[in-house]
Amino acid sequence: MVKQLDARGEPIRGDREIDEAEANLVRRIFREFAAGVGPRTIARTLNEEGVPGPNGKLWKDTTIRGHIKRGTGLVNNELYIGRLIWNRLRYLKDPSTGRRVSRLNPESAWITTEVPELRIVDDKLWQAVRKRQGEIAEKFVNVREAVREHHRTNRLNVARRPRSLLSGLIFCGCCGGPYSLRGGDRFACSNRISNGTCSNTRTIPREELERRVLAGLKDRMMAPEIAAEAMRACAEETNRLNRERRSNSNSWKAEPVRVEKQIRGIIEAIKEGMYQRSMKAEMDALEDRKKALTELLTDVPDDAPDLLPSASAIYARKVAILTKALNRPDERPQAAEALRMLIEKIVLTPGPKRGEILATLHGELRTILEWTERQAIGKGKKNDTPGAGLTGVSVSVVAGIGFEPMTFRL
Repeated sequence: MVKQLDARGEPIRGDREIDEAEANLVRRIFREFAAGVGPRTIARTLNEEGVPGPNGKLWKDTTIRGHIKRGTGLVNNELYIGRLIWNRLRYLKDPSTGRRVSRLNPESAWITTEVPELRIVDDKLWQAVRKRQGEIAEKFVNVREAVREHHRTNRLNVARRPRSLLSGLIFCGCCGGPYSLRGGDRFACSNRISNGTCSNTRTIPREELERRVLAGLKDRMMAPEIAAEAMRACAEETNRLNRERRSNSNSWKAEPVRVEKQIRGIIEAIKEGMYQRSMKAEMDALEDRKKALTELLTDVPDDAPDLLPSASAIYARKVAILTKALNRPDERPQAAEALRMLIEKIVLTPGPKRGEILATLHGELRTILEWTERQAIGKGKKNDTPGAGLTGVSVSVVAGIGFEPMTFRL
């Protein structure tokens, strides 16, 4: 983008010029893609060479291949053949997630401008990339049809959920990036696969990880010794907050008097006919502060929250029931969502032995206790509020899970 000003000093928008270094890089990527090198390999090579990606970010396979119809991805950018297209996409806010999503506009709504002076890729290379994309698409269609046929002939696949039990909850202990399902129904580090920026080569079968995590949830997450340690940490954090509140209590107690005096001053000024529009905003701010101070002085948590003696037992029994429900197709969706609520994250890290992978299961204590409380109430038990006193306190319960043989790290 060329940044310059017009005669009036206003920025001129939309001007472009060719950056030869980047143009050479674009042509290199086009040549490698046309020659059959995969986007993932190209991205990994560029990252290893230290070549910065768009906006200085790392290269990913999706940065290169993008989406053909939407015109995203480096190899689909028609600006490289001297054609600038506007209004190809429109952006909407998904009400269910709050995220901004793109939608393809009809081709009749596109605005196309020829800019031959910006062309950096010739027709022969452009068409070679299109041919390669066609071969990939044809191969994908054949594989997809084979999978569909397999699903039609295998009744067991009818009840299988497209989303795995642990999707979105697994992270790499080396780079912090997500783990995702890859070939062979195995979880692998996404950063390792997509751009080669992580050294973690360890993968694990989905079924094996699910089995270990369910065992950790049932037997270790709220085991008495772990629950006791978590509650000790929770009590320490609560006491720290209490000390912090007490250190501020004198100023909090004195401030309402000053706020009330200011409010009375504004009221008296209005009575004397000195009303200004700014007084209303000032009055609203003072009333809000008065309300906040009242809450600060009354909403003080207990020094040491108590854990129901039966909380661990209720928790373990309910998790066992939900684990069994996963095997019943009509109950699996609800059971899976209930179990996912208990998991904050799962961190996978290579172990010291060859092929070994260790996992650490994290759960947020307050969420677990509130969930346990709901189960107790649902069975007609007394509401002793096991999560009481945890307002504003976040403490993780951590259970380590080793793989073959089973080991635990706390």
